[in-house]
Amino acid sequence: MALLTVCQHTFQNVTAYEEAVEDVAALKVNVQECYTEITKTSEQIQSSVRETYISKSEMETIQQDFQTSITESSTEIRMDFQSSLDVVSGQVSENQALLEEYIRFRGALIELGKVGNAFTAELSNEQLAFKENGQTIAYISNQSLVITNAEIRNKLSLGNEDRGWFDFIPRTSGNLSIVWRAPAS
Repeated sequence: MALLTVCQHTFQNVTAYEEAVEDVAALKVNVQECYTEITKTSEQIQSSVRETYISKSEMETIQQDFQTSITESSTEIRMDFQSSLDVVSGQVSENQALLEEYIRFRGALIELGKVGNAFTAELSNEQLAFKENGQTIAYISNQSLVITNAEIRNKLSLGNEDRGWFDFIPRTSGNLSIVWRAPAS
């Protein structure tokens, strides 16, 4: 009888072992499913980050291509824009042209210009002025346009829609014609 008891006990241990092996197999399947879900989620996060953000090297390239600096003092605020244009023939570094443009704020005055260029535009509360080498060559103020020198290529018209127009028209012979144009009816 002792032998029968030992055999039953061994049989129960084998049955418990088989159940444990089945539990381990189910646990392996469960772990594999969790790992697959974690991998999918990780790939989705990485994809979302790639779509939303740019890489550090891309940002450095953008910063090199376009740099803006804002300088502030007690008398003015100045924004300098600097961008590089690369020409693709030959070596890029030899064909690089540097452009510097600026917007300067001084009190109620805004100045637009380009470093090394004689021409600037200034907008104040009283006028819009166009300057060459610091000298005002034209401005608009108080409903008037004042120009130091003017070239009119085709026609100069004086008047308005209510009273009519005088058109100054150059002829091919070199003479000037003044033609009356009646008001629009």
